[in-house]
Amino acid sequence: MKLLHLTIGTDFRSLDAGFKLAFRAQAENEELLQFQPFCFAGLNGSGKSNVLEALANIFYHLELCANRYKPEGFKHFFTPAHHPNGPDSFEVEYLIAPKDASGLETGYNHIRIVKEIGKSPKMWQRFVRPNEESGEKEMEIVAKSNEKSAEGKGFLPELVVGYSSGENEILSIPFLKSRLIRLDEHAQLASQGGTWKESAHSLTYIDAEMSQAVLMSCMLFEEDRTLEPLHKELGIRQLRSFRMHLNNHRLKKAFEGDKNTQLTYPVFAYIKPILDKLKVISTSFYEEDRTEEEGYVRGESYLLLDFYVDVTMKKAFRKIFNNSALACFRFFQHLYELNNHFVEQETKEEVYESKGKYTHGKLQLPGPDQKVFYFLDFLIDKRIKENPTKYKELLLRDFSDGEHQFLHTMGICLLLKDRRTLMLLDEPETHFNPDWRSKFIRVLSDSIKAGGGNNLLKDVVLTSHSPFIISDCFPNNVFVFKRENNIVNARSAKDMEFNTYGAGVDLVLQEVFGVQHSISEKALEEIRVLLEKEDINEIVYRGILLWLLSKAFIPTKQVKGIFFGWGFIIVTFLFAMIHGVVLTEAMEFKVDYITIVYITLITSLSLGILRKFSGNLILPTVGHNIVNLMNFCIRLL
Repeated sequence: MKLLHLTIGTDFRSLDAGFKLAFRAQAENEELLQFQPFCFAGLNGSGKSNVLEALANIFYHLELCANRYKPEGFKHFFTPAHHPNGPDSFEVEYLIAPKDASGLETGYNHIRIVKEIGKSPKMWQRFVRPNEESGEKEMEIVAKSNEKSAEGKGFLPELVVGYSSGENEILSIPFLKSRLIRLDEHAQLASQGGTWKESAHSLTYIDAEMSQAVLMSCMLFEEDRTLEPLHKELGIRQLRSFRMHLNNHRLKKAFEGDKNTQLTYPVFAYIKPILDKLKVISTSFYEEDRTEEEGYVRGESYLLLDFYVDVTMKKAFRKIFNNSALACFRFFQHLYELNNHFVEQETKEEVYESKGKYTHGKLQLPGPDQKVFYFLDFLIDKRIKENPTKYKELLLRDFSDGEHQFLHTMGICLLLKDRRTLMLLDEPETHFNPDWRSKFIRVLSDSIKAGGGNNLLKDVVLTSHSPFIISDCFPNNVFVFKRENNIVNARSAKDMEFNTYGAGVDLVLQEVFGVQHSISEKALEEIRVLLEKEDINEIVYRGILLWLLSKAFIPTKQVKGIFFGWGFIIVTFLFAMIHGVVLTEAMEFKVDYITIVYITLITSLSLGILRKFSGNLILPTVGHNIVNLMNFCIRLL
């Protein structure tokens, strides 16, 4: 899937009616085959995340229109003609290739969808291939029965994936609603004795629990060369072992007419055969059915499955899921979504009606006994920093926030590398260190390429405040958001005549965020004070010169955690030379060797060490003034 244009026809969050975004012009070029994510940049509150929210809400509404089945408890919250919780008027245009498309020569579908206020959406499709183009024809986008999805369903993205590193609750709301709708489907089918069919819902939100399924699926199914960035950047060698815990009795639903009657969710007909196969290949398993006579709650049933992961175990998993990491993920996704089985209907209805501003805390998190399924003892072989040749088994929960975030985003892209997918990533790099931020886009691109991913099938839209990520995106793919006169405007860096690709951090900060300097305000103010006092020796030598020379000569010698190099030596000697070499009135240089040796070995060296170990110019400046005061007193004496 490749986005072309988006128009918001009604006010939505901070976006005013008439907001437009031209992602790309339709063109038959190699750009469509490359991994080139769109990056929305701008200050906090500039509206960039609202576009992600709008896209999520638009495809949530279109999916509900096209799907064949909607649970009875949800129907009165939805009509195709009204979308009260999202933009009620919009136009979205995109390209979507056939599932087996491998290049531009196979052709793709140009899709245009328009929704006017108070009217059902309409879809138009035309097929395009090089030197050939069919006429545009209208496609049915609203399903007419519970038995068959609308024809336009096949031209919507297979998956719309949302991920936020922070607490962007509003982005998650349409995904949460979709998850609850699927839960209602399970409950209604159980009550009516219906037969389960694979869900037609495409919205998938990768939260903390779902990300474990993403990671496990990737590490079991991807080849070593594809996962090499995990080893190189995070020191992760392999998934060592994990445990699955299932509360089988939670796969049953209390019948409304008789609370003592338990009805099994029809999805269990899909889950059980796979569980039986997993029991066969597991390293060990334990199953127990408990009874009241033993002092337990009637009907409780537990299953524990342990897996020690080696080459043989990976082959067994691939056989069960037909070599599809996505099929494996989908299995765990179904189990995870059933964890919300205890949510009351009244709470669901409040969420269905919510616009996303007051839902925090409405859905209680289930405890271990309430869950249908969860992972335990997720052990990963990780390189020890102190000894890079040795590895240690660590629990996944022992990883840092940045490591988790790296695993989540890379796992998502790998899992969906050959699916017609729209990925909405809200600040995926928040917890990264600067080095990871500078490598993030390249690592994703290299991994997807190594894994044989098809970039024609997917689009990635992310928001970011990182100059490094912006610098790794082409100017036509970077949109700078600004709020002017309380109106949100978005311009591409290309239209701003700013070449983001390969731009330096300082330039990105200036052009995108309006920051005129790369020094913090507090330090900058102290530098201004020093300049006003005309005491600029330290700023020139141990400030500007040392910084420039450290870029030219990378420090390699480490002393007590601080790196020293040729830049430090040159500045130390140069400072002494300036003070020890004098130009006389006769225009002759006079060299005071004693002064040079004294200043080099005592004054300049001491001030340089103060600069390196303090990390600022304050202490060397104070030290410099103390030395000047001492010299003044000596002269007086």
